[in-house]
Amino acid sequence: MIAVVAACGGPAPTDGDPSLPAQSANGYWVGIEQAGALHLHIVFVQTGTTLTMQPSCTAERCALYPFSQTGVGFVGNDLPVTLTAVTGSFTNPTITFTFTLSNNRRFTFTGRMAEDKLMTGKISGPTLPETTITFEKRSTT
Repeated sequence: MIAVVAACGGPAPTDGDPSLPAQSANGYWVGIEQAGALHLHIVFVQTGTTLTMQPSCTAERCALYPFSQTGVGFVGNDLPVTLTAVTGSFTNPTITFTFTLSNNRRFTFTGRMAEDKLMTGKISGPTLPETTITFEKRSTT
């Protein structure tokens, strides 16, 4: 007897390298820029390889926080500035995303997910020269 199994046509796999464990960007991430001037809080929703921001994300979970005068210059405010839009992709282990703040500043991140709860890479924007940032996944929602 031969059994035939048809694919359901679901989301594309994110496991680009079969030697790497399956990973997901879904969840709440906190990133700290290498000098400590900025913290980025973001909740990702991953559909296949596409990344977006969780709809109706609260300001404390989707914002760029300045933690020094240098950070204030990067963010454009001495208070956290909320994220209004996020687009990106995750093809294990490579992750890239762009986010826009409520003050219309736009930043880009390109990096790698080292394990399911850690990613590191480079962030840059109109007021931020390219610098290293490391993210830790705090929760899956």
